[in-house]
Amino acid sequence: MRYALVGALLGVLTVALVQAQPALQVRPGLAHHPPEALFSQKEPPAPVSAYAPPVLAAPDPTDSLPDGMPLNTRLLWGRKGLFRLLGLAPATRKRELEIRRTMLQWHQRLALVTFAALTTQVILGEVLASNRARYYQDLQPVHRTLGYATFGLYLTTASLSLGAPPARRYTPGFSSIKLHRWLALIHFTGMMLQPWLGRHLRLAPTPDSYERRLRTHRWVGRITLGAYTAAFLAILLPY
Repeated sequence: MRYALVGALLGVLTVALVQAQPALQVRPGLAHHPPEALFSQKEPPAPVSAYAPPVLAAPDPTDSLPDGMPLNTRLLWGRKGLFRLLGLAPATRKRELEIRRTMLQWHQRLALVTFAALTTQVILGEVLASNRARYYQDLQPVHRTLGYATFGLYLTTASLSLGAPPARRYTPGFSSIKLHRWLALIHFTGMMLQPWLGRHLRLAPTPDSYERRLRTHRWVGRITLGAYTAAFLAILLPY
């Protein structure tokens, strides 16, 4: 009896499957795929570039230039400065500040050497002028050569400061740096005058004109050394 019932149930299921078979339509292209392929069809993955962050343009170094730049800095490093027009400026403001730090470090080192040479030159000139009959033949060639060397050192030292990129910021009001610059105008003018005054002295037509030119040459040298010394000491001020 038990087997008869099982057989009857199997027969009923077989008939039902046979009748439902025409309704099972297999899509073309999937007939030879395993059954799990019917359930594994997914949307194609989006390209990687669709999820990539947008590429941002590099910031322009001129966007962060400080206000209140000195005239020489604006001419060289301003938005339309010479270095930018020639394409010689660094690509980033950070790199500009690194170059500035290096140039000012060498400016300070050479300033010490220039100070020693300038002091020696002024003292040598004073000794030479005090007794020309005794010292002229021996000291004049040394004084002239040292003058050229001092002038070259001075120009190199000044160019490292004048040509440096702009600072991070420039504070308004009085500061030791501004005092240093004001004094630099004095000793820069004196250094530019001294070679011409020395040549003008050698070409004096009369003893009286020689004495007048010698007096001017000596005073310009003293003022130049004094302004240079004061500018050097101004950097040591705490403000």
